[in-house]
Amino acid sequence: MRSLLLRSCWLSLLLLCALNPGVAQDRSNPFELVSRLPPPTVTDSATTTAATTYSPFDIRPSGASAAIPLKPASAASPFIDKDTQQRGPLVIQSADPNRGKGSVLAIQLILLITLASSWVLFGGLLRQCFQGMFNDSLMNQIYTRRSGGEVSALWLCYLFFFLVAGFFLYLTTQYFGVSINPNVWVSWLTYSLVVASATGVKQLVVYIVGRLFPIRKEASRYAFVLMVFAILCGTLLVPVNLGLSYAPPGARSLFLYGGAALLALVYLLHLARGLFIVGSLAAGRPLHLLLYICAVEIAPLLIIYRYLSSSLT
Repeated sequence: MRSLLLRSCWLSLLLLCALNPGVAQDRSNPFELVSRLPPPTVTDSATTTAATTYSPFDIRPSGASAAIPLKPASAASPFIDKDTQQRGPLVIQSADPNRGKGSVLAIQLILLITLASSWVLFGGLLRQCFQGMFNDSLMNQIYTRRSGGEVSALWLCYLFFFLVAGFFLYLTTQYFGVSINPNVWVSWLTYSLVVASATGVKQLVVYIVGRLFPIRKEASRYAFVLMVFAILCGTLLVPVNLGLSYAPPGARSLFLYGGAALLALVYLLHLARGLFIVGSLAAGRPLHLLLYICAVEIAPLLIIYRYLSSSLT
């Protein structure tokens, strides 16, 4: 009877341990050295997530495997200002502030060398032409005794005027910020072609008028005077272009408006000489003279003024 009771208690104890295994495992091990165990570390979910993204080939300090997140190699390091000690994005300047200055200097040297060479080679002829602008008899002598070499020299100086006037237009548009092309050479040649086209159209109209009406001699003299005054403008615009290029910013407006006033003065002198040439014809045909002045002299100026006013505004 006693043995049966002991067996029943033993079976009940085994059944209880089988149903609750944690009861037997909650007891601490008497042979465990608790003082030598490392303190428990607390890891959050973000660190655990970052640790799972590491490559097995990453080099990390021992003992801090998942606690130190690695910085991506593609992240750009910010720029630190040494004066303010503030972080900010690293800005790389892509625009060159000296862009185009070398081209302007090269063009100025080309024009100066061309002017010096022309004055050395054809200085005597040019001086006579400039004196003839205020002396009608001297201008007539130069016109009547001109030879093939002198005409070629005048045409070369006429071409020089196109280049100088085109560069003056380029510097003017740069002053107002309305340039047609960022390339200096392309803009310079474009404006030179514009000046050559305008002057060529005027010369063509004078030639056609001289062929249609019996004023061939007067038309030829007028075309020659137009060439001489254009050469004078080309010579006078060289120092104006230098001032527009290299003068201080506050003084460039003086060169700009001074050059425009100089061109206007030379143009008025040209019209006065033209009236002296056709003075005998103006009394007999005043209507034809008025039509020519309105169509050839005044209309292009109004078109240029209209274009500049719309562009600047």
